[in-house]
Amino acid sequence: MPHKPIPHTFTNPELSYDAQPNIQPCIKLSFFFNKLPEVSHEHFYRHWQTVHADLTVATKDFAICNLKRYVQIAQTPTLATQAKTSLTGLNVLEFDGCSEIWVREWGDWMKFFQSPEWITDLNPDSKHFMALPISVMVGQENLIFGRAIEGIGAADGILEWREKAHGETLDGGVATGAAGTEEGVGAKEREFFPDEA
Repeated sequence: MPHKPIPHTFTNPELSYDAQPNIQPCIKLSFFFNKLPEVSHEHFYRHWQTVHADLTVATKDFAICNLKRYVQIAQTPTLATQAKTSLTGLNVLEFDGCSEIWVREWGDWMKFFQSPEWITDLNPDSKHFMALPISVMVGQENLIFGRAIEGIGAADGILEWREKAHGETLDGGVATGAAGTEEGVGAKEREFFPDEA
């Protein structure tokens, strides 16, 4: 069924039918999983946040394959209970954690996924805390509101009115440059993405 626009007066022209979506220039892989039944939540989160994270970023192919971002999202029992008791009518996903990895191209991810250290280091370490199977979602972000990740040539979403009108940043400071430009890229981003600084 083709898209049929409905009458709507847009407050934000960036979101109008004539505008283009603000697709971020990376593919995001989201991995959803649970802890092993025999380990505590404390062990699950601490091992994941320390040993497994270090093994992942320290692999040679993490840099070679040009991975851009690695994030861990922890759904603790407290947060899961709060969601289940307050988000009436919504299905709360039954996962303890989610890892997100950003890559430029699908081939970059496949090189990392098939790398020797994935097989020799990361897979064996997963057996210390992570239950199988793992569910995955793959997509690209359409950034609606907020700043883009610096250093990857991405465009900001809609910013607060005071930044549009007065050049202030979201945290109240003074804007020094646009995202994706040398002025807008911090030292850490230049160091992590030397080829794009």
